[in-house]
Amino acid sequence: MVHAMSRRSFLAMGGACAGAASLARGGNASLFYAQEPSLSEAIRLRATMRTLEINGKAASLMGLEQANGKQGLSLPAAQPFDVLLENKLAVPTAIHWHGLHPPNNEDGVPGLTQQPVPPNGSDRYYFPLKPAGTHWMHSHMGLQEAFLLSAPLIVHDPPDEPADEQQIVVFLGDFSFTSPTEIYAQLRKPKAMSMGGKMGGKPMMMSKPDVNDVDYDAYLANDRTLADPDVVRVEKNGKVRLRIINGSSGTNFFISLGDLKGEVIATDGMAVKPVSGSRFPLAIAQRIDLRVQLPREGAFPILALREGATEQAGIILASPGAAIRKLPVKNAAAAGLLTLDLESRLAASDPLVAKQIDQSFDLRLQGDMARYQWTINGIAFDTENPKGQTPQVRVKSGQRVALKFINETGMSHPMHLHGHSFQVIEINGKALNGALRDTVLVPGKTSVTVAFDANNPGAWYVHCHVLWHLAAGMATLVQYG
Repeated sequence: MVHAMSRRSFLAMGGACAGAASLARGGNASLFYAQEPSLSEAIRLRATMRTLEINGKAASLMGLEQANGKQGLSLPAAQPFDVLLENKLAVPTAIHWHGLHPPNNEDGVPGLTQQPVPPNGSDRYYFPLKPAGTHWMHSHMGLQEAFLLSAPLIVHDPPDEPADEQQIVVFLGDFSFTSPTEIYAQLRKPKAMSMGGKMGGKPMMMSKPDVNDVDYDAYLANDRTLADPDVVRVEKNGKVRLRIINGSSGTNFFISLGDLKGEVIATDGMAVKPVSGSRFPLAIAQRIDLRVQLPREGAFPILALREGATEQAGIILASPGAAIRKLPVKNAAAAGLLTLDLESRLAASDPLVAKQIDQSFDLRLQGDMARYQWTINGIAFDTENPKGQTPQVRVKSGQRVALKFINETGMSHPMHLHGHSFQVIEINGKALNGALRDTVLVPGKTSVTVAFDANNPGAWYVHCHVLWHLAAGMATLVQYG
């Protein structure tokens, strides 16, 4: 049976979330949806199974691909987001358009904003496509994100893309041959927290406390390890724009340009005043756009170094005829810990309009490692019953809202707000006019304050983007009305 639940049928189901979403479609929005084209014009995107070779073994994974087999989407900003999601999996799924600002009932959170798409079913998404930039999409159904049910979502803005600049997308991920269900079950067992032991004959998951919860079998860039990396051909002395997406389920990275220098020109798809460097932090779910001028012919590795460890992934930029040397999957020295040094130096090119904060909320990030439970203000969110949870952030349309993330744990938490962009306005009590983002890293024992305009009614997730932390409760809701 094909399920094609339109926004109209969803709204007819009633409920607070659907009612809030309908508010977002008043005025000009109503005119936009009245002009919805026929279904035949929608881009078809399939959630399906695929096979990759990882570490010399076949791995059966999920993926999001177009009819031509290409993973992900690349769209011009001038057109609407018009996608028919076809579920070819044997299980239900729900896809979140991370970085976009859809109406609430198209946000892809099962049980909160819409029903899951059943096997052999489909659902059409149609809304104004904003903002332009480097984004991604991933499942919000259970632990499917760790099955690699995720892909790039690039929205092109031609005025911001010089004709002589080659655009290269780098999608980072982490993978384990152990099923995500088993990984999570082991994390929830108290014995998985002790040091130096074995878990079912394998190293314990908590091998590096306060850095990485899970040691994955492979770290990927464009679905490949450094044993067989993606080699992208470039022109010598050419200019490239690297659109780098951290689509991993549990790994922060440093991006290393090696001998090259580059400029950060966007974070989470939104422009910032350029900052130069050759090494940049990239937390889970964040994106970074780097503009790099290639100085000469040759081969140039672009590496992602696993935080607090030696593993690395990456691609190689190579001019025609350049010799390409083999790179190890592990570095000689462990990478350090991500900090907010770069974050404190970033400034949005088009910041929020100056306005008084109407409401401010403290969100304390807390954890119990013995039980592997992660909370916000002491409350563990039940992701299987999101509508039954009490929102901790209640706002009204038109307000300027501040969220202060206070990390009381020793681990970093990349905190993501659905349906909105926010500006970083304070780090550890120091005010700044920082970058626009949708995901901000909050390192252990630090605080970060962000501000956003309440301009997209509904009930919205705010959560840690470490998949295991979200599953164990580190989430809450921003509720309008």
